[in-house]
Amino acid sequence: MLSTTGRHSGIQTGRLRTALVTGLAVWAIVILRLVMIQLVRAPGLAEYAKHQHIEPVSLSADRGTIYDRNMIPLTDNLTVQSACAYPKKIESPSAVARQLARTLGGSYDGYLRQLRKDKSFVWIERQLSPSRSAALRELDLPGIGFHTESKRVHLLGETGCHVVGMTDIDGCGLEGMEKELDELLTGAKATVYYCLDSANRRTPVPACTKVVPKDGMSVVLTLDSHLQSIVEVELERGIREHNAARGIAIVQDPWTGEILAMANWPRFDPDRPELYSVESRKNRAVTDQFEPGSTFKLITAAAALSTGSADTNSVYYACRGSKDYGRFTIHDVKEMGWLDFEHAFAKSSNVCFAEIAYGVGAIPLYSFARDFGFGCRTGISLPGEVRGLLHEPNEWSPRSVPTIGIGQEVAVTALQLVGAYSAIANGGYLMEPKIIKSILSDDGRIVEDARWSVVRQVVKPEAAATLKELLAYVTEYGTGKNARVAELAVSGKTGTAQKAASGSRRYDPGKWVASFVGMAPADDPQLVCLVVIDEPDGRGLGGEVAAPVFARIMERIIRGSGHEYLLHGRGDYVESQREPGRLDRTVWARAGHASGSGRGEQWDVVPASYDPSEERTAASAADYLDSARGGLVRTGRGGIVVVPTVESEEVEIPDFRGMSVRLARQTAASLGLTLTFRGNGRVIEQSPRPGHIVRSGHGIDVRCCP
Repeated sequence: MLSTTGRHSGIQTGRLRTALVTGLAVWAIVILRLVMIQLVRAPGLAEYAKHQHIEPVSLSADRGTIYDRNMIPLTDNLTVQSACAYPKKIESPSAVARQLARTLGGSYDGYLRQLRKDKSFVWIERQLSPSRSAALRELDLPGIGFHTESKRVHLLGETGCHVVGMTDIDGCGLEGMEKELDELLTGAKATVYYCLDSANRRTPVPACTKVVPKDGMSVVLTLDSHLQSIVEVELERGIREHNAARGIAIVQDPWTGEILAMANWPRFDPDRPELYSVESRKNRAVTDQFEPGSTFKLITAAAALSTGSADTNSVYYACRGSKDYGRFTIHDVKEMGWLDFEHAFAKSSNVCFAEIAYGVGAIPLYSFARDFGFGCRTGISLPGEVRGLLHEPNEWSPRSVPTIGIGQEVAVTALQLVGAYSAIANGGYLMEPKIIKSILSDDGRIVEDARWSVVRQVVKPEAAATLKELLAYVTEYGTGKNARVAELAVSGKTGTAQKAASGSRRYDPGKWVASFVGMAPADDPQLVCLVVIDEPDGRGLGGEVAAPVFARIMERIIRGSGHEYLLHGRGDYVESQREPGRLDRTVWARAGHASGSGRGEQWDVVPASYDPSEERTAASAADYLDSARGGLVRTGRGGIVVVPTVESEEVEIPDFRGMSVRLARQTAASLGLTLTFRGNGRVIEQSPRPGHIVRSGHGIDVRCCP
């Protein structure tokens, strides 16, 4: 009995021990599990719970606006709806995909792939049109939602497309200013968190109710959208007339370096970039380089005159249309014989300018080309700028001096070339090109104001004056006759350059680059305009292909609302004596277009011999003006005399920008306006803007800068 009892007792003890060990093990596992959950995996599980119950929604900031110089908006942001899906909430992806394809017109297979993804969120269609968005909403499909997004639109379409640029569907800049200033334009996004209940209803987290995104800054460009449109239209017309492949045109203010127009052809629509090739989206004015041909002879001439190796009385023999230099030959278009410096420049003799380049020498020729900005980037705020090609003299071959002297063996960008001519137009100073006028904060305040910047003096004023006379000689008697404008004296230089054959160091006999760089007015240039036509049919002479495009651009500027650029207020003026019975007016001797500039004001044109200080009653002066009307009367240098006469109490505010303080004050007084000045120097800003109609006596605020 005892043995049996002991045996049972031992069995019970073993069972208790086993149960105890098992219980302790279970509790250990539970405790370990709790430790893992509460301590180790707690952050991950909390994040998982947050994803289940908290939904983050990104609030996009409005992208800053891009304006032209007259505050005309070039871009805008539209609020649009984008369709999205929550795949885990869709029971029948195939049925929903079929409905989407029927309503939105997309691919059934594509929608089905999106809906079957193992994700909590996918995009279905971005930036829907209002009609497609409304149609999809009416279906009320399970698992399909909508997000409000901002869509970038370009208000003037293709106008200025290469400068303004484009963005992708997420609003990130891809080209032009949109890319260059992407971070500045984008602003700062914000995220708002919503609590989701069991019915997926959203309630904003209290801490996020005051979170708002910060809109991007805005940019004011130096472009004038009116001039930009003129230049683009005439550039395309010239290209189509000569069946050319590409083209570039730039208009620059030589005194400030501001780019008023920068056109490329072909153009593209920045709102539908998928329809255009990548090549058509390039801003060739800064990304492409080409041999300048005879337009580079201005640099050779500047070097010759500045170093004293030649002057305007120097005479050269152009032979019979060609001249051998050892193993190579320099050719002219035709036989020219003996030519002085002026005629060699006007007729663009390669043989004569090869001799002039030899007289200058390699080192000075290189130095002047470098000083004019060739072979280095200009630093303009546009993406993709190249530096061009200008080898150092130790890399030159025996033929480099004469060939560079006539614009071969050197490659330039259109921006470099127009800048070099602007340096001659303003008296010898290379200006830093400007495309940005100012930066505005999201509330419209000026954050940064661009200042004019002189890079260096490249020639003395006396040499610049001589070179301007040579350029005027080109359009009067030389290869640039087709650039002449009836209403205005202009000057400039033609260029015709061969293009290298693809994959070869030789020139392609059938491909040319025709160019013309012009200034207007000739004696006091206010605009410099470059036209480049790439691969036109035929010989492709710059005087026959590019010069007429320049002429048409200038004609349209003169006859349109852009004529104020040619009457910019930098010319000489004489104020008449203000005595009873005398003519009380301000008289400018200017080269420009005299036409109606606005309501309540009339521009009369009188002979250059008119002397306002001469004894003349108001009545006799009126008779004198009447007898002179009917056309522009040029002075010996191409100027005219313009008399603004106020005929109404309402006047149009003129453009004071660029004027000196004295001239601005005189202009305002002649119109019955008063000015309040801030700063010294020339006027750079005014308020109200030009073109506003105000009463006589109205006050104008202007800001000046040295």
